[in-house]
Amino acid sequence: MSESAAPGRAQTEIERKYDVDRNAVVPELIGIAGIASVEVHDPVSLEAVYYDTANNDLARRRIIIRRREGGGDAGWHIKKPAAEGRTELHWPVGEDTGVVPDAVLEPVRACIRDRELTPIARIATRRTAIHLLDAAGVGVVELADDEVEGTDIRNGALRTWREWEVELLSGAPDTEEGRTVLLDQIERMLGAAGVQPSPSVSKMARTLGVDSLTDVPLALDVASDETLNPTDVSGTRADLEPGRVASVVVPAIADLVRALEDADPAARADEPDAVHQMRTTVRRLRSVLAAFRRIFDRSATDDLRSHLKRLGFALGEARDAEVRGLRAAAYLDDLPAQQDDEDARARLVDGAQSEYRQAHDRLRRVLTSSEYFRLLDALDEFVARPPLTEAAAQAPRKAVRKTIAREIRRVRKRADALHADGGDLEVQLHAVRRAARRLRYTAEAVVASADVGSKYARVAEAGELVQDTLGEHRDCVLFAQHLILTSNRADAEGEKTFVYGVLAEVNARKGEEALAESSRAIEAVTGMADRF
Repeated sequence: MSESAAPGRAQTEIERKYDVDRNAVVPELIGIAGIASVEVHDPVSLEAVYYDTANNDLARRRIIIRRREGGGDAGWHIKKPAAEGRTELHWPVGEDTGVVPDAVLEPVRACIRDRELTPIARIATRRTAIHLLDAAGVGVVELADDEVEGTDIRNGALRTWREWEVELLSGAPDTEEGRTVLLDQIERMLGAAGVQPSPSVSKMARTLGVDSLTDVPLALDVASDETLNPTDVSGTRADLEPGRVASVVVPAIADLVRALEDADPAARADEPDAVHQMRTTVRRLRSVLAAFRRIFDRSATDDLRSHLKRLGFALGEARDAEVRGLRAAAYLDDLPAQQDDEDARARLVDGAQSEYRQAHDRLRRVLTSSEYFRLLDALDEFVARPPLTEAAAQAPRKAVRKTIAREIRRVRKRADALHADGGDLEVQLHAVRRAARRLRYTAEAVVASADVGSKYARVAEAGELVQDTLGEHRDCVLFAQHLILTSNRADAEGEKTFVYGVLAEVNARKGEEALAESSRAIEAVTGMADRF
Protein backbone atom coordinates (compact mmCIF):
# COMPACT_ATOMS: atom_id res chain seq x y z
CA MET A 1 0.00 0.00 0.00
CA SER A 2 1.44 3.39 -0.96
CA GLU A 3 2.14 5.93 1.79
CA SER A 4 -0.38 8.36 0.31
CA ALA A 5 -3.06 5.73 0.68
CA ALA A 6 -2.26 4.88 4.30
CA PRO A 7 -5.45 4.89 6.37
CA GLY A 8 -5.93 7.28 9.25
CA ARG A 9 -6.32 6.20 12.84
CA ALA A 10 -9.99 5.40 13.37
CA GLN A 11 -12.26 5.71 16.39
CA THR A 12 -15.98 5.99 17.08
CA GLU A 13 -17.44 9.23 18.41
CA ILE A 14 -20.71 8.97 20.35
CA GLU A 15 -21.86 12.32 21.64
CA ARG A 16 -24.77 14.67 22.25
CA LYS A 17 -24.77 18.47 22.06
CA TYR A 18 -26.61 20.98 24.22
CA ASP A 19 -27.27 24.72 23.94
CA VAL A 20 -26.40 26.73 27.02
CA ASP A 21 -26.41 30.43 27.80
CA ARG A 22 -23.31 32.42 28.74
CA ASN A 23 -23.91 32.18 32.48
CA ALA A 24 -24.79 28.48 32.73
CA VAL A 25 -23.00 26.42 35.36
CA VAL A 26 -22.27 22.72 34.91
CA PRO A 27 -24.50 20.84 37.36
CA GLU A 28 -23.27 18.22 39.81
CA LEU A 29 -22.98 14.94 37.88
CA ILE A 30 -21.40 12.76 40.55
CA GLY A 31 -24.73 11.02 41.20
CA ILE A 32 -24.74 9.29 37.83
CA ALA A 33 -24.49 5.51 38.13
CA GLY A 34 -20.90 4.35 37.72
CA ILE A 35 -19.36 7.81 38.16
CA ALA A 36 -17.07 8.07 41.19
CA SER A 37 -15.23 11.36 40.61
CA VAL A 38 -14.97 14.42 38.38
CA GLU A 39 -11.80 15.81 36.85
CA VAL A 40 -11.74 19.36 35.45
CA HIS A 41 -9.06 20.06 32.84
CA ASP A 42 -7.46 23.40 32.10
CA PRO A 43 -9.06 25.34 29.22
CA VAL A 44 -7.50 24.86 25.76
CA SER A 45 -7.85 26.82 22.54
CA LEU A 46 -8.78 24.93 19.37
CA GLU A 47 -8.54 26.36 15.85
CA ALA A 48 -10.12 24.40 13.00
CA VAL A 49 -10.64 24.97 9.29
CA TYR A 50 -13.34 22.96 7.51
CA TYR A 51 -13.25 22.01 3.82
CA ASP A 52 -15.75 21.06 1.13
CA THR A 53 -16.33 21.32 -2.61
CA ALA A 54 -18.28 24.15 -4.21
CA ASN A 55 -21.46 22.09 -4.31
CA ASN A 56 -21.10 20.55 -0.84
CA ASP A 57 -20.29 16.99 -1.87
CA LEU A 58 -19.17 16.19 1.68
CA ALA A 59 -21.84 18.04 3.63
CA ARG A 60 -24.61 16.47 1.55
CA ARG A 61 -23.31 13.09 2.69
CA ARG A 62 -22.94 14.32 6.30
CA ILE A 63 -19.15 14.03 6.08
CA ILE A 64 -16.72 16.56 7.57
CA ILE A 65 -13.06 17.21 6.79
CA ARG A 66 -11.18 19.62 9.01
CA ARG A 67 -7.68 20.57 10.07
CA ARG A 68 -7.49 21.35 13.78
CA GLU A 69 -4.69 22.84 15.83
CA GLY A 70 -4.59 22.75 19.61
CA GLY A 71 -5.73 20.17 22.14
CA GLY A 72 -4.87 16.51 22.37
CA ASP A 73 -6.25 15.53 18.95
CA ALA A 74 -4.66 18.15 16.72
CA GLY A 75 -4.53 16.97 13.13
CA TRP A 76 -6.59 16.29 10.04
CA HIS A 77 -9.95 14.68 10.80
CA ILE A 78 -12.67 13.04 8.79
CA LYS A 79 -16.04 12.51 10.49
CA LYS A 80 -18.64 10.37 8.77
CA PRO A 81 -21.91 8.68 9.76
CA ALA A 82 -21.78 5.29 11.46
CA ALA A 83 -24.35 2.79 12.71
CA GLU A 84 -23.96 4.37 16.15
CA GLY A 85 -22.50 7.83 16.45
CA ARG A 86 -19.85 8.84 13.93
CA THR A 87 -16.59 7.33 12.73
CA GLU A 88 -13.56 9.59 13.06
CA LEU A 89 -10.37 9.18 11.05
CA HIS A 90 -7.25 11.03 12.22
CA TRP A 91 -3.96 12.01 10.54
CA PRO A 92 -1.05 14.08 11.87
CA VAL A 93 -1.54 17.83 11.57
CA GLY A 94 1.53 18.40 9.39
CA GLU A 95 2.44 21.72 7.85
CA ASP A 96 -0.38 24.16 7.15
CA THR A 97 -0.24 24.43 3.36
CA GLY A 98 -3.94 25.16 2.88
CA VAL A 99 -4.24 21.98 0.79
CA VAL A 100 -5.86 18.76 2.00
CA PRO A 101 -3.25 15.95 1.92
CA ASP A 102 -3.75 13.03 -0.45
CA ALA A 103 -3.92 10.57 2.45
CA VAL A 104 -6.92 12.46 3.86
CA LEU A 105 -8.60 12.64 0.46
CA GLU A 106 -8.38 8.89 -0.22
CA PRO A 107 -11.36 7.83 1.96
CA VAL A 108 -13.60 10.42 0.28
CA ARG A 109 -12.43 10.22 -3.36
CA ALA A 110 -15.70 8.63 -4.42
CA CYS A 111 -17.57 11.56 -2.85
CA ILE A 112 -15.52 14.50 -4.10
CA ARG A 113 -14.02 12.80 -7.18
CA ASP A 114 -11.68 15.25 -8.93
CA ARG A 115 -13.33 18.37 -7.56
CA GLU A 116 -11.32 20.82 -5.47
CA LEU A 117 -11.70 21.11 -1.72
CA THR A 118 -11.56 24.66 -0.38
CA PRO A 119 -12.03 26.15 3.11
CA ILE A 120 -15.66 26.92 3.95
CA ALA A 121 -15.60 27.55 7.71
CA ARG A 122 -13.14 28.55 10.41
CA ILE A 123 -14.03 27.75 14.01
CA ALA A 124 -12.22 28.90 17.16
CA THR A 125 -13.21 27.08 20.35
CA ARG A 126 -12.19 27.69 23.94
CA ARG A 127 -12.81 24.32 25.58
CA THR A 128 -12.93 23.33 29.21
CA ALA A 129 -13.13 19.54 29.44
CA ILE A 130 -14.75 17.88 32.44
CA HIS A 131 -14.13 14.13 32.72
CA LEU A 132 -16.45 11.86 34.66
CA LEU A 133 -14.40 8.94 36.01
CA ASP A 134 -15.33 5.49 37.33
CA ALA A 135 -14.02 4.01 40.58
CA ALA A 136 -10.79 2.92 38.84
CA GLY A 137 -10.14 6.44 37.58
CA VAL A 138 -11.00 5.55 33.95
CA GLY A 139 -12.77 8.22 31.91
CA VAL A 140 -16.41 7.36 31.19
CA VAL A 141 -17.76 10.64 29.85
CA GLU A 142 -16.31 13.95 28.76
CA LEU A 143 -18.43 17.08 29.07
CA ALA A 144 -16.76 19.69 26.87
CA ASP A 145 -17.81 23.23 27.80
CA ASP A 146 -17.21 25.07 24.52
CA GLU A 147 -17.28 28.79 23.79
CA VAL A 148 -17.40 28.92 20.00
CA GLU A 149 -16.68 31.57 17.39
CA GLY A 150 -17.46 30.39 13.85
CA THR A 151 -16.75 32.23 10.61
CA ASP A 152 -18.46 31.39 7.32
CA ILE A 153 -15.52 31.83 4.96
CA ARG A 154 -17.77 32.00 1.90
CA ASN A 155 -19.67 35.11 3.00
CA GLY A 156 -17.78 36.37 6.05
CA ALA A 157 -20.65 35.87 8.51
CA LEU A 158 -19.54 35.50 12.16
CA ARG A 159 -21.55 33.51 14.71
CA THR A 160 -20.79 32.92 18.37
CA TRP A 161 -22.40 30.60 20.89
CA ARG A 162 -21.77 28.36 23.85
CA GLU A 163 -22.50 24.63 23.85
CA TRP A 164 -21.81 21.52 25.86
CA GLU A 165 -20.72 18.31 24.17
CA VAL A 166 -21.27 15.10 26.12
CA GLU A 167 -19.02 12.44 24.59
CA LEU A 168 -18.45 8.87 25.71
CA LEU A 169 -14.91 7.81 26.59
CA SER A 170 -13.21 4.41 26.80
CA GLY A 171 -14.80 3.53 30.15
CA ALA A 172 -18.36 3.84 28.83
CA PRO A 173 -20.66 0.78 28.81
CA ASP A 174 -19.77 -1.83 26.17
CA THR A 175 -23.31 -2.24 24.85
CA GLU A 176 -25.37 0.20 22.81
CA GLU A 177 -28.24 -0.14 25.29
CA GLY A 178 -25.95 0.67 28.20
CA ARG A 179 -24.48 3.68 26.41
CA THR A 180 -27.95 5.00 25.60
CA VAL A 181 -29.08 4.61 29.23
CA LEU A 182 -25.99 6.52 30.42
CA LEU A 183 -26.48 9.37 27.94
CA ASP A 184 -30.19 9.56 28.75
CA GLN A 185 -29.42 9.81 32.47
CA ILE A 186 -26.99 12.67 31.87
CA GLU A 187 -29.51 14.39 29.61
CA ARG A 188 -32.18 14.25 32.32
CA MET A 189 -29.81 15.84 34.82
CA LEU A 190 -28.86 18.56 32.34
CA GLY A 191 -32.51 19.10 31.49
CA ALA A 192 -33.31 19.61 35.17
CA ALA A 193 -30.73 22.39 35.12
CA GLY A 194 -32.51 24.06 32.21
CA VAL A 195 -30.20 22.83 29.45
CA GLN A 196 -31.78 21.84 26.11
CA PRO A 197 -30.49 19.57 23.33
CA SER A 198 -28.96 21.54 20.47
CA PRO A 199 -30.93 21.55 17.21
CA SER A 200 -27.60 21.33 15.39
CA VAL A 201 -25.34 18.28 15.63
CA SER A 202 -22.41 20.02 13.94
CA LYS A 203 -20.40 23.13 14.72
CA MET A 204 -19.73 23.52 11.02
CA ALA A 205 -23.42 23.50 10.13
CA ARG A 206 -24.15 26.06 12.84
CA THR A 207 -21.31 28.26 11.63
CA LEU A 208 -22.88 28.20 8.17
CA GLY A 209 -26.30 29.15 9.57
CA VAL A 210 -28.13 25.80 9.43
CA ASP A 211 -28.95 22.94 11.80
CA SER A 212 -28.07 20.06 9.48
CA LEU A 213 -25.07 19.43 7.24
CA THR A 214 -27.46 18.44 4.45
CA ASP A 215 -28.87 22.00 4.56
CA VAL A 216 -25.51 23.77 4.16
CA PRO A 217 -25.98 26.51 1.55
CA LEU A 218 -24.14 26.30 -1.74
CA ALA A 219 -21.20 28.43 -2.69
CA LEU A 220 -22.35 31.65 -4.29
CA ASP A 221 -21.01 30.67 -7.72
CA VAL A 222 -22.87 27.36 -7.92
CA ALA A 223 -26.41 27.31 -9.33
CA SER A 224 -28.64 25.16 -7.17
CA ASP A 225 -30.56 23.79 -10.13
CA GLU A 226 -27.33 22.31 -11.48
CA THR A 227 -26.42 20.54 -8.26
CA LEU A 228 -27.14 16.86 -7.98
CA ASN A 229 -28.39 15.18 -4.86
CA PRO A 230 -27.82 11.43 -5.23
CA THR A 231 -30.05 10.67 -2.25
CA ASP A 232 -33.01 12.75 -3.42
CA VAL A 233 -35.36 10.10 -4.78
CA SER A 234 -38.21 10.79 -2.40
CA GLY A 235 -40.76 10.89 -5.18
CA THR A 236 -41.65 14.57 -5.44
CA ARG A 237 -42.05 14.03 -9.18
CA ALA A 238 -45.32 12.44 -10.23
CA ASP A 239 -43.61 9.53 -11.95
CA LEU A 240 -41.87 8.55 -8.69
CA GLU A 241 -45.01 8.60 -6.55
CA PRO A 242 -46.15 5.35 -4.90
CA GLY A 243 -48.19 3.12 -7.16
CA ARG A 244 -45.70 3.27 -10.03
CA VAL A 245 -42.92 0.80 -10.63
CA ALA A 246 -40.40 3.63 -10.84
CA SER A 247 -41.01 4.30 -7.13
CA VAL A 248 -39.62 0.83 -6.42
CA VAL A 249 -36.80 0.60 -8.93
CA VAL A 250 -35.25 4.08 -8.74
CA PRO A 251 -34.73 3.97 -4.95
CA ALA A 252 -33.28 0.47 -5.33
CA ILE A 253 -30.78 1.80 -7.86
CA ALA A 254 -30.05 4.76 -5.56
CA ASP A 255 -29.21 2.33 -2.77
CA LEU A 256 -26.79 0.49 -5.05
CA VAL A 257 -25.15 3.74 -6.15
CA ARG A 258 -24.60 4.64 -2.49
CA ALA A 259 -23.29 1.13 -1.86
CA LEU A 260 -20.78 1.54 -4.70
CA GLU A 261 -19.62 4.85 -3.29
CA ASP A 262 -19.38 3.35 0.21
CA ALA A 263 -17.36 0.39 -1.11
CA ASP A 264 -14.78 2.60 -2.80
CA PRO A 265 -12.59 3.60 0.19
CA ALA A 266 -12.09 0.02 1.40
CA ALA A 267 -11.38 -1.27 -2.11
CA ARG A 268 -8.79 1.40 -2.89
CA ALA A 269 -7.20 0.84 0.56
CA ASP A 270 -7.13 -2.92 -0.14
CA GLU A 271 -9.03 -3.93 2.97
CA PRO A 272 -9.95 -7.64 3.25
CA ASP A 273 -12.67 -8.75 0.81
CA ALA A 274 -13.26 -5.12 -0.24
CA VAL A 275 -12.50 -5.63 -3.94
CA HIS A 276 -14.93 -8.54 -4.02
CA GLN A 277 -17.66 -6.47 -2.36
CA MET A 278 -17.20 -3.58 -4.77
CA ARG A 279 -17.21 -5.94 -7.75
CA THR A 280 -20.45 -7.49 -6.50
CA THR A 281 -22.06 -4.05 -6.20
CA VAL A 282 -21.05 -3.24 -9.78
CA ARG A 283 -22.64 -6.49 -10.95
CA ARG A 284 -25.80 -5.75 -9.00
CA LEU A 285 -26.10 -2.35 -10.64
CA ARG A 286 -25.58 -3.77 -14.12
CA SER A 287 -28.15 -6.49 -13.45
CA VAL A 288 -30.89 -4.17 -12.19
CA LEU A 289 -30.31 -1.67 -14.99
CA ALA A 290 -30.59 -4.49 -17.53
CA ALA A 291 -33.62 -6.21 -15.99
CA PHE A 292 -35.63 -2.97 -15.72
CA ARG A 293 -34.34 -1.37 -18.92
CA ARG A 294 -37.88 -1.01 -20.27
CA ILE A 295 -38.74 1.71 -17.76
CA PHE A 296 -35.69 3.81 -18.67
CA ASP A 297 -34.27 5.40 -21.79
CA ARG A 298 -32.32 2.47 -23.24
CA SER A 299 -29.40 4.60 -24.39
CA ALA A 300 -28.84 5.83 -20.82
CA THR A 301 -28.86 2.36 -19.27
CA ASP A 302 -26.70 0.90 -22.05
CA ASP A 303 -24.09 3.61 -21.54
CA LEU A 304 -24.01 3.14 -17.78
CA ARG A 305 -23.79 -0.63 -18.10
CA SER A 306 -20.92 -0.30 -20.57
CA HIS A 307 -18.90 1.89 -18.20
CA LEU A 308 -19.76 -0.31 -15.24
CA LYS A 309 -18.55 -3.32 -17.22
CA ARG A 310 -15.14 -1.70 -17.70
CA LEU A 311 -14.96 -0.92 -13.99
CA GLY A 312 -15.98 -4.49 -13.24
CA PHE A 313 -13.18 -5.78 -15.46
CA ALA A 314 -10.56 -3.89 -13.41
CA LEU A 315 -12.07 -5.20 -10.20
CA GLY A 316 -12.29 -8.69 -11.69
CA GLU A 317 -8.59 -8.83 -12.58
CA ALA A 318 -7.67 -8.31 -8.95
CA ARG A 319 -10.39 -10.54 -7.58
CA ASP A 320 -9.59 -13.44 -9.92
CA ALA A 321 -5.94 -13.39 -8.87
CA GLU A 322 -7.03 -13.32 -5.23
CA VAL A 323 -9.34 -16.32 -5.74
CA ARG A 324 -6.55 -18.32 -7.45
CA GLY A 325 -4.23 -17.72 -4.52
CA LEU A 326 -6.85 -18.58 -1.92
CA ARG A 327 -7.84 -21.78 -3.74
CA ALA A 328 -4.23 -22.88 -4.14
CA ALA A 329 -3.46 -22.20 -0.48
CA ALA A 330 -6.53 -24.14 0.66
CA TYR A 331 -5.66 -27.15 -1.51
CA LEU A 332 -2.02 -27.18 -0.44
CA ASP A 333 -2.92 -26.81 3.24
CA ASP A 334 -5.10 -29.93 2.98
CA LEU A 335 -2.31 -32.08 1.54
CA PRO A 336 -0.23 -34.40 3.72
CA ALA A 337 2.97 -32.69 4.85
CA GLN A 338 5.12 -34.92 2.68
CA GLN A 339 3.26 -33.83 -0.47
CA ASP A 340 3.52 -30.10 0.19
CA ASP A 341 5.94 -28.52 -2.24
CA GLU A 342 7.65 -25.22 -1.50
CA ASP A 343 8.29 -24.46 -5.15
CA ALA A 344 4.66 -25.13 -6.07
CA ARG A 345 3.45 -23.01 -3.16
CA ALA A 346 5.70 -20.18 -4.26
CA ARG A 347 4.35 -20.33 -7.80
CA LEU A 348 0.69 -20.86 -6.97
CA VAL A 349 0.24 -18.81 -3.79
CA ASP A 350 3.02 -16.25 -3.77
CA GLY A 351 2.68 -15.83 -7.52
CA ALA A 352 -1.05 -15.17 -7.23
CA GLN A 353 -0.45 -12.65 -4.47
CA SER A 354 2.07 -10.85 -6.66
CA GLU A 355 -0.42 -10.83 -9.54
CA TYR A 356 -3.06 -9.47 -7.15
CA ARG A 357 -0.83 -6.60 -6.02
CA GLN A 358 -0.11 -5.65 -9.63
CA ALA A 359 -3.80 -5.86 -10.52
CA HIS A 360 -4.71 -3.78 -7.47
CA ASP A 361 -2.22 -1.11 -8.51
CA ARG A 362 -3.97 -0.98 -11.89
CA LEU A 363 -7.32 -0.84 -10.12
CA ARG A 364 -6.21 2.13 -8.03
CA ARG A 365 -5.32 3.97 -11.22
CA VAL A 366 -8.81 3.23 -12.56
CA LEU A 367 -10.36 4.49 -9.30
CA THR A 368 -8.57 7.82 -9.69
CA SER A 369 -9.33 8.24 -13.38
CA SER A 370 -11.57 10.85 -14.92
CA GLU A 371 -13.63 8.09 -16.55
CA TYR A 372 -14.44 6.58 -13.15
CA PHE A 373 -15.36 9.93 -11.63
CA ARG A 374 -17.61 10.78 -14.58
CA LEU A 375 -19.29 7.37 -14.18
CA LEU A 376 -20.10 8.24 -10.57
CA ASP A 377 -21.41 11.63 -11.72
CA ALA A 378 -23.56 9.92 -14.35
CA LEU A 379 -24.97 7.51 -11.77
CA ASP A 380 -25.84 10.43 -9.50
CA GLU A 381 -27.54 12.16 -12.41
CA PHE A 382 -29.42 9.01 -13.32
CA VAL A 383 -30.81 8.70 -9.79
CA ALA A 384 -31.56 12.40 -9.36
CA ARG A 385 -33.20 12.75 -12.78
CA PRO A 386 -34.10 9.23 -13.97
CA PRO A 387 -34.74 9.07 -17.74
CA LEU A 388 -38.08 7.30 -17.39
CA THR A 389 -40.26 5.95 -20.16
CA GLU A 390 -44.03 5.49 -20.18
CA ALA A 391 -43.50 1.99 -18.85
CA ALA A 392 -42.29 3.50 -15.56
CA ALA A 393 -45.90 4.36 -14.69
CA GLN A 394 -46.96 0.69 -14.52
CA ALA A 395 -48.26 -0.70 -11.23
CA PRO A 396 -45.33 -2.05 -9.19
CA ARG A 397 -46.62 -5.54 -8.48
CA LYS A 398 -47.53 -6.25 -12.07
CA ALA A 399 -44.37 -4.75 -13.55
CA VAL A 400 -42.03 -6.46 -11.11
CA ARG A 401 -43.78 -9.79 -11.59
CA LYS A 402 -43.36 -9.51 -15.36
CA THR A 403 -39.71 -8.60 -14.95
CA ILE A 404 -38.97 -11.50 -12.62
CA ALA A 405 -40.84 -13.86 -14.94
CA ARG A 406 -38.75 -12.64 -17.87
CA GLU A 407 -35.53 -13.21 -15.92
CA ILE A 408 -36.63 -16.74 -14.94
CA ARG A 409 -37.38 -17.52 -18.59
CA ARG A 410 -33.97 -16.17 -19.47
CA VAL A 411 -32.38 -18.71 -17.13
CA ARG A 412 -34.54 -21.50 -18.55
CA LYS A 413 -33.67 -20.58 -22.15
CA ARG A 414 -29.96 -20.79 -21.40
CA ALA A 415 -30.42 -23.98 -19.41
CA ASP A 416 -32.26 -25.57 -22.37
CA ALA A 417 -29.26 -24.73 -24.54
CA LEU A 418 -27.10 -26.98 -22.36
CA HIS A 419 -28.67 -29.97 -24.10
CA ALA A 420 -28.11 -28.67 -27.62
CA ASP A 421 -25.51 -30.39 -29.73
CA GLY A 422 -22.40 -28.64 -30.97
CA GLY A 423 -22.18 -25.98 -28.28
CA ASP A 424 -19.29 -25.30 -25.93
CA LEU A 425 -20.56 -26.64 -22.61
CA GLU A 426 -18.42 -24.34 -20.45
CA VAL A 427 -19.60 -21.28 -22.39
CA GLN A 428 -23.20 -22.42 -22.02
CA LEU A 429 -22.82 -23.07 -18.30
CA HIS A 430 -21.32 -19.63 -17.83
CA ALA A 431 -24.31 -18.12 -19.65
CA VAL A 432 -26.68 -19.92 -17.28
CA ARG A 433 -24.71 -18.64 -14.31
CA ARG A 434 -24.83 -15.05 -15.52
CA ALA A 435 -28.57 -15.30 -16.12
CA ALA A 436 -29.11 -16.73 -12.63
CA ARG A 437 -26.95 -14.02 -11.13
CA ARG A 438 -29.04 -11.34 -12.82
CA LEU A 439 -32.22 -13.02 -11.61
CA ARG A 440 -30.89 -13.10 -8.06
CA TYR A 441 -29.77 -9.48 -7.99
CA THR A 442 -33.00 -8.28 -9.58
CA ALA A 443 -35.12 -10.12 -7.03
CA GLU A 444 -32.97 -8.90 -4.14
CA ALA A 445 -33.26 -5.31 -5.35
CA VAL A 446 -37.06 -5.30 -5.01
CA VAL A 447 -37.64 -7.76 -2.19
CA ALA A 448 -37.56 -5.10 0.55
CA SER A 449 -40.15 -2.86 -1.12
CA ALA A 450 -43.48 -2.55 0.70
CA ASP A 451 -45.17 -2.14 -2.68
CA VAL A 452 -43.88 -5.50 -3.89
CA GLY A 453 -43.51 -7.59 -0.75
CA SER A 454 -41.08 -10.33 0.17
CA LYS A 455 -42.46 -13.00 -2.18
CA TYR A 456 -39.34 -12.84 -4.32
CA ALA A 457 -36.94 -13.83 -1.52
CA ARG A 458 -37.23 -17.50 -2.54
CA VAL A 459 -36.57 -16.55 -6.15
CA ALA A 460 -33.42 -14.73 -5.09
CA GLU A 461 -32.27 -17.72 -3.02
CA ALA A 462 -32.84 -20.11 -5.93
CA GLY A 463 -30.88 -17.86 -8.28
CA GLU A 464 -28.09 -17.55 -5.74
CA LEU A 465 -27.71 -21.33 -5.49
CA VAL A 466 -27.31 -21.62 -9.27
CA GLN A 467 -24.84 -18.75 -9.23
CA ASP A 468 -22.80 -20.26 -6.40
CA THR A 469 -22.65 -23.83 -7.69
CA LEU A 470 -21.86 -22.86 -11.27
CA GLY A 471 -19.44 -20.27 -9.96
CA GLU A 472 -17.57 -22.93 -8.03
CA HIS A 473 -17.52 -25.14 -11.12
CA ARG A 474 -16.21 -22.33 -13.31
CA ASP A 475 -13.52 -21.42 -10.78
CA CYS A 476 -12.42 -25.06 -10.82
CA VAL A 477 -12.26 -25.06 -14.63
CA LEU A 478 -10.18 -21.88 -14.68
CA PHE A 479 -7.93 -23.15 -11.91
CA ALA A 480 -7.36 -26.39 -13.83
CA GLN A 481 -6.11 -24.34 -16.77
CA HIS A 482 -3.92 -22.33 -14.43
CA LEU A 483 -2.45 -25.54 -12.97
CA ILE A 484 -1.47 -26.80 -16.43
CA LEU A 485 0.24 -23.53 -17.37
CA THR A 486 2.04 -23.28 -14.03
CA SER A 487 3.09 -26.92 -14.11
CA ASN A 488 4.57 -26.48 -17.57
CA ARG A 489 6.57 -23.46 -16.38
CA ALA A 490 7.78 -25.37 -13.33
CA ASP A 491 8.84 -28.31 -15.48
CA ALA A 492 10.75 -25.99 -17.79
CA GLU A 493 12.65 -24.69 -14.74
CA GLY A 494 13.52 -28.21 -13.63
CA GLU A 495 11.14 -28.27 -10.66
CA LYS A 496 9.14 -31.28 -9.51
CA THR A 497 5.58 -31.33 -10.85
CA PHE A 498 4.00 -34.25 -8.99
CA VAL A 499 2.02 -31.97 -6.66
CA TYR A 500 0.34 -30.27 -9.61
CA GLY A 501 -1.18 -33.58 -10.63
CA VAL A 502 -2.44 -34.17 -7.09
CA LEU A 503 -3.99 -30.69 -6.99
CA ALA A 504 -5.56 -31.27 -10.40
CA GLU A 505 -7.33 -34.37 -9.10
CA VAL A 506 -8.62 -32.54 -6.01
CA ASN A 507 -9.77 -29.63 -8.13
CA ALA A 508 -11.51 -31.85 -10.69
CA ARG A 509 -13.41 -33.65 -7.92
CA LYS A 510 -14.65 -30.39 -6.46
CA GLY A 511 -15.68 -29.17 -9.89
CA GLU A 512 -17.67 -32.32 -10.56
CA GLU A 513 -19.43 -32.05 -7.20
CA ALA A 514 -20.37 -28.44 -7.89
CA LEU A 515 -21.65 -29.30 -11.36
CA ALA A 516 -23.83 -32.09 -9.98
CA GLU A 517 -25.29 -29.77 -7.38
CA SER A 518 -25.90 -27.09 -10.01
CA SER A 519 -28.21 -29.40 -11.95
CA ARG A 520 -30.63 -29.54 -9.04
CA ALA A 521 -30.33 -25.81 -8.50
CA ILE A 522 -31.08 -25.06 -12.16
CA GLU A 523 -34.15 -27.30 -12.07
CA ALA A 524 -35.44 -25.36 -9.03
CA VAL A 525 -35.23 -22.07 -10.95
CA THR A 526 -36.61 -23.29 -14.25
CA GLY A 527 -39.47 -24.96 -12.39
CA MET A 528 -40.60 -21.51 -11.28
CA ALA A 529 -41.20 -20.37 -14.84
CA ASP A 530 -44.80 -21.59 -14.98
CA ARG A 531 -45.69 -19.83 -11.71
CA PHE A 532 -44.82 -16.35 -12.95
